Amino acid sequence: MDLKQLQYFVACAQSGSFSDAAKILYSTQSSVSKVIKTLENTLGIQLFDRLPRGIRLTVQGQKVYHYVCKITNEIDTLENMAAHGMTKWIRISLNPSSWFADQFVDFYNETYEKKYHFQITAAGVRSVMERVRDYMDDIGFVYILSQQKENFLHELARNKIQFVALYETDVILYPGRQTEFYDSEKERVDLEELEGLRFIQNYQDEFFDIGAAREDAFQWQNLDISVLTNSDHIMEKMLRNSKVSNVGGSYLSENKTGTTPGIPLNMGDSKVIFGYMLRRGEETDESIQELLAFLMSRLPKN
Repeated sequence: MDLKQLQYFVACAQSGSFSDAAKILYSTQSSVSKVIKTLENTLGIQLFDRLPRGIRLTVQGQKVYHYVCKITNEIDTLENMAAHGMTKWIRISLNPSSWFADQFVDFYNETYEKKYHFQITAAGVRSVMERVRDYMDDIGFVYILSQQKENFLHELARNKIQFVALYETDVILYPGRQTEFYDSEKERVDLEELEGLRFIQNYQDEFFDIGAAREDAFQWQNLDISVLTNSDHIMEKMLRNSKVSNVGGSYLSENKTGTTPGIPLNMGDSKVIFGYMLRRGEETDESIQELLAFLMSRLPKN
């Protein structure tokens, strides 16, 4: 077993195709397939199911993938150290957030002399969890609905991840400027009133639907989501210039400030929770602690 085999394995797992992995690796499909077959023979494990269109990790392959990600990421860290000395990298994944973007710029400027280097990835809740679990990132920031918190925490426990809530905010409807709700001066909106509206959302996250057994539970499938994006710039432009609306949190949706007034959704005691994920039982680096302290200083008191 060698590093090349592990790198090929990760590329295949992430792309879901030998041919796509070959493009990433500047190799050929037959060469990639041969390397993976050799690795499977060495381990005595079938790593992938070969499907009519692409490949899929087997159950055993998923377990191997978790370990291999940790190994390859540590090697990347060593290579960075060799190239840049003792450069400190902080790897972050998060749900798209204009509020976080603003705070990050200030944090970067405040810590400029420390020469931190950052890798930041925007993704959905489940992807953020998996990236932290697989040692691809050091910390992950997410938004979840309070009514889904119990199921969300159960999923994290299975993956040996801990979650710390930082802030709770109301669930808010942000109507686009061309919708009938814009400038309606309504104080609250019921879920039934959302029928007929089209929505733009950052991500159609699984955790908004997990365990949604309550009658008042918010479920993505009940909304007509016409645009999914990880771009706050697209979000702002669409709300300003089209007939779409957005559902989000109040305080942490600054990209909508000046775009459209928010109207609280009548969802009982449901809240949007903002918090972070870490691998359970592992010591937190001082740089991560510094980032967390900075973010908490910027949040208002609940």
